[in-house]
This record gives sequence, structure tokens and C-alpha cells, in this order.
Amino acid sequence: MPEEIELILHHMHVENIVETGSRKFYVGAIQGKKCVVSLSRIGKVASSVTAAVMIERFQIDRLIVTGVAGGLTDEVNIGDVVVATSSVQHDMDCRPLFPQFEAPLLGVAVFTCNTEMVEQAFKSCSTFIQKELHDFVSTEELRALHISAPKVHKGLLVSGDQFIGTMPQYEKIRTELPEAIFVEMEGAAVAQVCYEYNVPLVVVRSISDKANAIAHIDFNRYIQNVAKYYTWGLIEGMMR
Repeated sequence: MPEEIELILHHMHVENIVETGSRKFYVGAIQGKKCVVSLSRIGKVASSVTAAVMIERFQIDRLIVTGVAGGLTDEVNIGDVVVATSSVQHDMDCRPLFPQFEAPLLGVAVFTCNTEMVEQAFKSCSTFIQKELHDFVSTEELRALHISAPKVHKGLLVSGDQFIGTMPQYEKIRTELPEAIFVEMEGAAVAQVCYEYNVPLVVVRSISDKANAIAHIDFNRYIQNVAKYYTWGLIEGMMR
């Protein structure tokens, strides 16, 4: 969402803005490192197009996906950060032609994130939470959004073209993919694009809700007052 790249663009030295495919790609540098920043858009198709254009047109050599997601386990709470070690498209099902979850004609169901980038992201987010979060977000605001002691997790991401907010959706994913710890609508699809182009990837999300219709928060408030700072903390740390 636009608010999620707001701080990145504020701190970025933007040299050029390229408009193509109804998207804006901001080309420049962050902390002296050449970067391209764009809004992924929402959903698997939209985000895959964004990733493919970045790779084809701008020849990026690594890609970071960041934003918000829903937590799937008791251990992953609102305000936590999750770094994907691998990802699966939970709504990919071409049976009986191909096994469930497998991307047709690729023979792959689980797309692995780059190990080095995973560790960099984990370290960056941990440092931000421990040393910088309270410089940006007040204790009162965190408390209002039910955030007490945020943690950083690593694990399996699942993605699909559905907003997960009902118990039947939640239980289906938990039954079919019990190792999954967070869910969103873009990361695993972008991971497939990166797999096909052989571009290293990491997906990092902060948890905005529990994806199960039980825990409700003000989503827009979370994006504006908390999530965008996580996003900048992640990027700043990884660029450093």
C-alpha cells in the first residue's frame, strides 16, 4: 500500500521515476546503494508483474518484498515481524494434473528464500525492534494496537489471492500447511518469479492481524502508525 513505501521514498535519493504498466518505479540510491522501489500492488498477478519488470527492465540482482501479513500460529502475534525462509502458494491446486501446491510445469511447490538475505533481514529487524522502535512509535500507540513485546520469527510463508479473515479459511490453511506461520497475498508468487529468473529474494512482513476473525485491529491505523516504520527499519538495516 502507498503508506508502506512512504518512508523509503522519503529517505531515498530518487534520480528518476519510470512509469510503465500502470506502475511507478523509483530509481536511485539508499545509503549509497543503487535501488529500485515500487509498490507491488495487491495480489499474486499484480506483484508478479512488478517483480518481472524490476528484473527485466532494471536488472536488479536481489529483491526484498515487505509489508504486512496475518499470523497463523499462537506464537506469532500482532506487531511481530516474520522473515520467510520459504514460501508456498496455498491456493495453487491443479490436481489431478499436478500435485497440490506445485507450480505447473516447474515441478516446484516450495520456493526458498536466499539464506544470506534471510539472516540479514532477521538481524536488521531484531535491531530495529530492540533499539529503535520506540523512537518512532509511542508505548501508548503500541498498547492501543495490542502490541506488547514484539519478536522476530523465521518460517514458512503462504500466499494466495484471498484476504484470510474467517475461521474456515484459517483452518483450511492450518490443516493443509501446518508448518506455515504467516499468510499474505504476494510473497510466494514473487518468489516463483525470482526462482525462474534466478534472483535472490527475501520476504519480510510485520503482523497486522491473526487471520482468524478473532483478533481485530484498526488495519489502516496499524499501517500508518506502525507498519511503515518496520518497513523502513528493515530496509535501512539491510542497506547498512
